[in-house]
Amino acid sequence: MSTVELSHLTKLYKNGKGIKDLSLNIEKGQVYGLLGPNGSGKTTTMKIMTGLIHSDEGHVKIFGEDPGEDMEKAMQHVGCLVESPSYYPYLTAKQNLEIVKRLYPDCSQASIGHILEQVGLSACQNEKAEKYSLGMKQRLGLAMTLLSEPELLILDEPSNGLDIEGMADVRGIIREQAKKGRTILISSHLAGEIEQICTDVAIIREGTLLSTEKVPKLLTDYGSVENYYLTLVNNRKELAS
Repeated sequence: MSTVELSHLTKLYKNGKGIKDLSLNIEKGQVYGLLGPNGSGKTTTMKIMTGLIHSDEGHVKIFGEDPGEDMEKAMQHVGCLVESPSYYPYLTAKQNLEIVKRLYPDCSQASIGHILEQVGLSACQNEKAEKYSLGMKQRLGLAMTLLSEPELLILDEPSNGLDIEGMADVRGIIREQAKKGRTILISSHLAGEIEQICTDVAIIREGTLLSTEKVPKLLTDYGSVENYYLTLVNNRKELAS
């Protein structure tokens, strides 16, 4: 059984954007990248997976469960960071994590300190989140996502707002989660980020899934994920002309 099964998902907005007939299977332990330009449908896909919006057609299975039928059961082992992190701006990072901790009885107090250190917020854990930079807010969102030690991570542009060192730190955190056998789905418009983190990549453009491939194979055959993406897109343009 796949960890994630997306079958013929379609969600179209009034402006014509969204996703069309998207199917994707993600196996346990894979670090799967959704790669595509802004507006290609990556966030829409993740919103459907996490129950934030409903699809027009198709269905989702997470650990064999349909979020539309039983959201709590489907999402009980899932951590997600979709679009902007949700937090209480008038509380500190530590206080925000303490609120999240209440949702998970098995989560220890010590885990809060560990996660804050892991995401690089230990030194400012007692500052109110409203004073944080965009990158620090992103780190806090990531900390809240990881606190329960979920089996599946859904991360929408996790490096958003981070500087070079911050992006490297996030890659390190994701690699550590992968070493623990967790399944991870990451969206990004940066081919280089996907290349450095992911085992597999799905190319999505204008709401359509163009291709799924193993990242090591692409590096062997094309030299980089970016080269593969550009080759794929240019070939489709030539066929359409």
